[in-house]
Amino acid sequence: VELSGKAMNEKEIVFTPFSHGTFTLVKTIASSLFGRYELGAHLAIEKGDQQYLKMKGGIVWAQTLWFHRCLCVFAMARTNKTKERKYMAQAKRIHKELTKLLKNKNPNVLHYASLLNAEKAALKQKKTQEEIRKLYNDA
Repeated sequence: VELSGKAMNEKEIVFTPFSHGTFTLVKTIASSLFGRYELGAHLAIEKGDQQYLKMKGGIVWAQTLWFHRCLCVFAMARTNKTKERKYMAQAKRIHKELTKLLKNKNPNVLHYASLLNAEKAALKQKKTQEEIRKLYNDA
């Protein structure tokens, strides 16, 4: 999937390291919001973009990127059972980072972590439907 239209064409852009990071962020969020989870999961697992998982501290949009990546990876783990372990490994890494931030008293990730807890519970199906529904409602 490529982003192209009147305003821009992805093929014609020359990326700098910063612009590539920003473009990856936008493409990941768009993938998550518009239900293109396979693209979002591919961007999350792509080797060249792994450095964005290590962003911490002062970068405002790092947690937003982690959240949308984790949503895409959880969705792909649910739909693609043959590669579920690959997707779950990535989802666990991202989810662990967000819960670590929450334990370190970062109030900005509370809703992200809550929703991802519900997604994880729904995927693993170790809880009843009522418990999972409550997790989603609490998020």
